[in-house]
Amino acid sequence: MASFIAISSMHYGTGPDRALVSFSVPILIGFVVGTLIGLMAAALQHKNRQEHQFFLSIIETLANSLDERDRYTHGHSRRVTNLCQALGHEIGLKAKDLELIRLGSILHDIGKIGVADSILLKPQSLTPEEFSSIKNHPAQGEHILLPMLHENRISRITHMVRHHHERYDGAGYPDGLKGEGIPFMARMISIADSFDAMTSDRPYRKGMTREKALKEIEKGSGTQFDPRLVQQFLAMMYRCEASECPNQSNCEVFKRILNEDISVAYKTQFCSGLYEYCARYKITNKHKLADNLLPDGSFL
Repeated sequence: MASFIAISSMHYGTGPDRALVSFSVPILIGFVVGTLIGLMAAALQHKNRQEHQFFLSIIETLANSLDERDRYTHGHSRRVTNLCQALGHEIGLKAKDLELIRLGSILHDIGKIGVADSILLKPQSLTPEEFSSIKNHPAQGEHILLPMLHENRISRITHMVRHHHERYDGAGYPDGLKGEGIPFMARMISIADSFDAMTSDRPYRKGMTREKALKEIEKGSGTQFDPRLVQQFLAMMYRCEASECPNQSNCEVFKRILNEDISVAYKTQFCSGLYEYCARYKITNKHKLADNLLPDGSFL
């Protein structure tokens, strides 16, 4: 397993060997992710929470390693997952659905492993042909997960992966789905994905301010995004924007996070604004607070 994660996080280059890697690695990833989700479900069924969390952490490590190909998107999947988790709490999703949106959002861009580095890492704006290649990543992500499609969770996750770039007005891709025809959790990921993309720096542009990005989300209500989800997302973000976690100065977990980018991602989304949704904040009895509990509910 360790060797597989190393393979998935390596820089593949753009030479002739890339074609073989682009063919074989997605198949391997699909098999491993599907197997891990199956094992994770079995662990939960047998009420082995520690083992269940272990498999979930491996899936997240695998997905996050894909972001590391590009320093500008580093931490993107984790930030999108954090936003989806917060939105899920906001709209009252049940625990099993919160876990499902967590898996779907952490894996939403897994299809980008099939996109050439010359395109994915290009410092300039993309040509129409290059953008067309990028637009294949939702379908490629679904293809990666197909080997384990018989598992019910995988089936629902593939819907999120394939359809997170659909638009509410039907002008999205890859299938041009419209309105309620777009899977609900894919509509959630679409908002979180777009917000993070707009607020992140790129080689060819600076990221928008939080306020401007929220205005763009509002502008896309009913056209790009589900209007009801936009209303709930904006209410959540505006309510939380001016507040900071009162426990931040005493939060020990950040001393344990060795990766600064991951630490910043958590602090940005949970310590300023969204602290109500922080797993650590919600535990009022501090004697029951595990030292290695992360803000999104996972463990170090």
